Amino acid sequence: MPKRVFQDVPTEKPVSWGNVRERFVEEEQVSLAQSIAQNGILVPLLGHSEGDRIVVDDGHRRLDAAKRAALPTVPMIVAEHAPTAAERGMLQLLANTLRVDLKIMEKSRALAGLMKETNWSAADVSLKLGGPSPASISKLLTLLVLPREVQDFIDAGRIPMSSAYIIATVADAAERERLIQEVLSGRLTRDRLVAQTKANKSAAGVTRPRKPRQARRERLVIPLGPGRSVALSAPTLSVECVLAWLTDLVDRIRTAGANGRALGDVVKELAANAK
Repeated sequence: MPKRVFQDVPTEKPVSWGNVRERFVEEEQVSLAQSIAQNGILVPLLGHSEGDRIVVDDGHRRLDAAKRAALPTVPMIVAEHAPTAAERGMLQLLANTLRVDLKIMEKSRALAGLMKETNWSAADVSLKLGGPSPASISKLLTLLVLPREVQDFIDAGRIPMSSAYIIATVADAAERERLIQEVLSGRLTRDRLVAQTKANKSAAGVTRPRKPRQARRERLVIPLGPGRSVALSAPTLSVECVLAWLTDLVDRIRTAGANGRALGDVVKELAANAK
């Protein structure tokens, strides 16, 4: 392969003569752009010089995301001259096929460790890393309630993640273990698992008695001047009953407030006598 040197290249300068990746997934590019905006480009692009031009050999997605994130420059390792067509194809194939994703539980544990160290929420992690979504992160973290042996089964593909998540939401540990064994034996498909857990939760649920509906009450606010008002509430209100209540209230306040007692003490006495 040609000799290469590292340099920061203006984002609009690199050009592409083709890529083994036929198209970009828009949602993935948006997430990658968010990650690059937060953290920059962690892995330099690879390219070569052709006269005054710099051609991208690997890093087309990163370059597209850098433009979306409005980065002024991108880090590149640039060869002095163009690789052969075979060299370019091999480079792109290696770059795209040797990037092995973390296993499900490896990712779950890594996310949990990151969130513990940083105190980030699932939304924070999603933004910083450019994905997965907060909901997906929450599901991955839920799987950590399962025993390590079961986590290994998930990574080995013996228990599908969708089934594992349903089991992880079951509160009773013994019931989780029973469901795990049923899935491992092949006797319990995902659809049957969903139906069974729903039925179990419904059967275990306790129907709470409804609170008695309170009788509808009328409410009236009587303005007394700037910044002053009296509020009245009762099942029914009329002029006669309001006059009677207010007259009675004035008499009770006058009696309870004798000898210069504080208003707060008067109100407490009135409230106690009203019970």
